[in-house]
Amino acid sequence: MRPTSSAPSAGSGMLWLPAGSRTTRGQTRLPRPRRRRESAGRRGSTRHYAMCPPTHLESAEAPGAMDQWGLLRETLLRLGHRVSLIPPRSGLPGMVFAAHAATVVDGRVLGARFRSTARQPEAPAYLRWFADRGYGTRLEPVFAHEGEIDLVPAGRHLLAASGPHTESRAHREAGAFLGLPVVPLELTNPRFTRLGSAIAVLTDRTIAYHPAAFSAAARERLARLFPERIPVGEADALAGGLDALCDGRTVVLTDRAPGLALQLARHGFRSVPLDMSRFAGFGVGVRSCVLELRDNR
Repeated sequence: MRPTSSAPSAGSGMLWLPAGSRTTRGQTRLPRPRRRRESAGRRGSTRHYAMCPPTHLESAEAPGAMDQWGLLRETLLRLGHRVSLIPPRSGLPGMVFAAHAATVVDGRVLGARFRSTARQPEAPAYLRWFADRGYGTRLEPVFAHEGEIDLVPAGRHLLAASGPHTESRAHREAGAFLGLPVVPLELTNPRFTRLGSAIAVLTDRTIAYHPAAFSAAARERLARLFPERIPVGEADALAGGLDALCDGRTVVLTDRAPGLALQLARHGFRSVPLDMSRFAGFGVGVRSCVLELRDNR
């Protein structure tokens, strides 16, 4: 499946990855930006991700979801990243949203605990997969949260949502298990119920975020922690633009947030916009479909 948009111009900061290009798996041909400031100081790093195919997705959006999911996986491989596959399970369609199922830091696996009864079996299914893969330090939590979509590692800190899907008591449990100081962030806008829909961690010093999603105290904490902050407008945020993935230099995001893509270019990032329309009805974009395995392996 090919991207629907035409190739962007060489200075736009957007990276076009044609599906039919002849590259070795795990490699990609990246165009060199003409303006040096677009890539100055940005250094990407190879990441290890896990993904679960939407085999059992049951909705009107299911047709075509596999193609879009497959293009996302292919894009990550072409950018040089490693992608491990988690087998889907019948009756658990939400397993495709891998980032909701766990948070992994230094090989320690903190499982999720869903408040939704229908999604609760997903968490132990993921923990069993990690056990089979040799991850010896795992925790099935007591308090509710939805994995790294609500407990977001940022350098040596853990950004922790205070919202409808996350109990405040989950903060201490997660911080103690993962060995990270917790930064609580209160979500006050009912249109942004998960932290991953309101903020994207781009580097240890840089975030893109929708300020109106957070309380004043949360915005102050973010200002102290991140010297570079890219405010994102409501339209791009509601389109799932912040549910994005960044390796330190290249950002993979939905193609429904063109304003954000332009902002990223001005801040020295390159972007890969993808059609994630089949997942938009679930309120997610790129990031929700990918779990980062910070396992030092």
